[in-house]
Amino acid sequence: MKNQAWWFLIALILVTATGYAQVRGGMLNPAVDVPSKPFSYFWHPTDVIGALYAPVATEVTPEGYLYTGFGELMFFVGNPPESVNQRIKTLHKGYLPIVEYDVEHSGVRYRFRMFGADLGGGMAGVPINFVEVEMRNGAKETRTAFLSSAYRFRPPMNGVNSEADYRFEQRFDLMPPKFTEGNTTFNKSWKYSLTRNALLRDDRVLYLFPDQPEPHQTNLSLMDTGFRKYRYLNGRIAGGRDSQSPPDPHTPMGVVTYAIHLDPGASRSLVFKIPLAPVPLHSDEMRQLEAADYNEQFQRTTAEWEDRVGKNPRLRFPEQKVQDFLLANTVWDLLAIDKRGDDYVPNVNKFQYHTYYGGCDTAHMMVALDYMGLQDIARKALLYSVKAQDPSGAFVTDKQKLGDYEIYESFGYALWGWGRHYQLTRDSEFLKQIYPGVVRGIGWLEGVTKTDPLGLIPAMVDVPDDAGLSGVHQTGQNLWILVGLRNAVSLADAIGNGSDAERFRAIEKSYRAAFDKQLATQTAKTGGYIPPALDQTLGGNDWDNMLLLYPEPLFEPFDPRVTSSIRKARQGYLEGILSYVLPIAVGKKGEDYEFDTVARLHYWHTQDHSENALVRGGAEDQEAAVRDLYACLLHTTSTHAPQEFGTYPWSDRDIVGHDILPDGPASGKTIELLRNMLVREYGNDLYLYSALSPTWLQPGQAIVVDREPTTFGPISTTLRVNADGFQVTLSNEFRQAPARMLLRVPWFFDARHANADGRAAPIKNGHIEIAPATHTVVVQGRIRADVPALSFDHAVQEYKREYRARYAEFLRTGKIRR
Repeated sequence: MKNQAWWFLIALILVTATGYAQVRGGMLNPAVDVPSKPFSYFWHPTDVIGALYAPVATEVTPEGYLYTGFGELMFFVGNPPESVNQRIKTLHKGYLPIVEYDVEHSGVRYRFRMFGADLGGGMAGVPINFVEVEMRNGAKETRTAFLSSAYRFRPPMNGVNSEADYRFEQRFDLMPPKFTEGNTTFNKSWKYSLTRNALLRDDRVLYLFPDQPEPHQTNLSLMDTGFRKYRYLNGRIAGGRDSQSPPDPHTPMGVVTYAIHLDPGASRSLVFKIPLAPVPLHSDEMRQLEAADYNEQFQRTTAEWEDRVGKNPRLRFPEQKVQDFLLANTVWDLLAIDKRGDDYVPNVNKFQYHTYYGGCDTAHMMVALDYMGLQDIARKALLYSVKAQDPSGAFVTDKQKLGDYEIYESFGYALWGWGRHYQLTRDSEFLKQIYPGVVRGIGWLEGVTKTDPLGLIPAMVDVPDDAGLSGVHQTGQNLWILVGLRNAVSLADAIGNGSDAERFRAIEKSYRAAFDKQLATQTAKTGGYIPPALDQTLGGNDWDNMLLLYPEPLFEPFDPRVTSSIRKARQGYLEGILSYVLPIAVGKKGEDYEFDTVARLHYWHTQDHSENALVRGGAEDQEAAVRDLYACLLHTTSTHAPQEFGTYPWSDRDIVGHDILPDGPASGKTIELLRNMLVREYGNDLYLYSALSPTWLQPGQAIVVDREPTTFGPISTTLRVNADGFQVTLSNEFRQAPARMLLRVPWFFDARHANADGRAAPIKNGHIEIAPATHTVVVQGRIRADVPALSFDHAVQEYKREYRARYAEFLRTGKIRR
């Protein structure tokens, strides 16, 4: 949904004008994947640091700098100075929003640690960034560690747009004017100066550097002291006014260099502070900045995020990448929420998608927060969509005119987010607050469908999205309408409004009939496959047309159309995930444009197929879901950040333009997948362990579900593996017991015998049906000998092996084998 017209046009200009800084079709030297470092798929990874609910945040750039939108703090090591450029970064404890990386130079290891903190007071909502650099001498003799810092407005640009490579446009409007006035656009008249511990720009503090130890040297810029004086050898001094202005926005200013002598094995740390927005000199905010203690803020930041996501997580997997991804992406989704006055505004991220999208996409993020036990936060953010709803009932984006509204799927997203939260919490006050929005939404839908000859929502014309279609009735949008209608009915039932419930059911029935009629016309042409469009074409990218069994079961699991659609879409997988075409102009011959037809990767719709597989549940489906999971995890950074879309397969592993990481819906949907692999509702039934990895069922390991919210109430269950099989213990707090509880026997496991609370439990169709009050299930058996090796580490090694082989071929032929 996020590819609205404005973003599409920016991306079009960017890619066609610059090729995003590379020649299309290249490959990286496989040496980019250092064996001793964690794997990071993307060539230019980015990270976010900030504070919970702060309306603005800071980017950790691909190089390892800090970019705020007002400028960026750079680092250099060695003498002469070499700019830090470390693409492999990690998170403190594997998942906290404290970014760490290290570089080695001349026997000295420089370890960087950076994070953001909200100091409150006058700096409330405008976080301060802290950077600690520890220098450790790993040589057997004394070394001098050279560390330099500098500040530039922005890096050099390779495009014709207004943004620098891999940077974003900050939301200056979300900060008080005292921070932004005169600081948001480059000004050649700016005056720079250095004090004993700060770089100033027009009497505003850009960053603080340590004055103990005293810097070895300070320069106005890397190759310029800034002083314009000359002393003749006979003593006379002459010259002009000192230089205080940079020649262009790319010049690193305020260069501060330290020379730290270190004995063998010794270390020394330096701390830098960079306010997200320049702070006026001699202000209360400046005094806050100076007084802020790194160690105190580090301990507070660590403790607060640990309390929020690290302690007693709802889901625990016995595979480090999986668990770290789960927690880190919970953090990324939290950092995407703004507190603006009394409102909690959900965004896709704090970068290029720092705006409200009518409830679209972010619904996945809020459901993920619900699943992770952060229901109070999800509640606050979901309530914003009531306030933001247009009086007509349409769920519009920020600053969008209703006449431009064609993001019809937001109806389904918003109502599903509301409905799912209520199902999990049974929060009656929440229901009362959102229900008027349900009624308004239905009113909007009734009105808009009356204008359409098919009785559906109108064709979407000029809002390019991932389906790549215009002027057609999109299948995915209509599936989202059906999802929304189902939730409208359930919410009307929940609030006890029988007349609304009856009316909503009639609307759902009528809409489904119109949808099925049009779908039948298309599937008659495709042989059963459900295409992205309901009319005019059988083409387009597979996208939301795959929402067949989740988030609502809109078809029977083994409907031939579902089977055909799954088969067809999976045939288009590349690098293990869903592919799609972004048909942008890449050239021109005469008066005709040439358009890109090479399939790219899509990182947050593969999970739709995985969810379908969980529902179908056969051995092949289970294995497919596990493979999907590892493919999704493969396509993340070493800090577990996922992307949205756009990379060419087996190519340069780069992002599209300024579509930078992390991507909230990719985070949310993968968290949903992980949760549903362990605990999943389907109608009135509750399924346990729908798909597991063989790596998780090694002797001595455990999979833990702790008070996980479900439609039926919280459930706790632990699966422990031993030499003879595994044991499942359960402790449920059901409000209403499910009709059935089904424990799925893993597809790779030969089960000889099972019992529940000491009584024999038959295994039928790969499931053990257990009573809701069951406490212990024991399954005897073993993992089959022919089970393929499946784990994140194995997926990485297989990818590297294949990439090396293709790279060797690329060097010979100059072409990429896709």
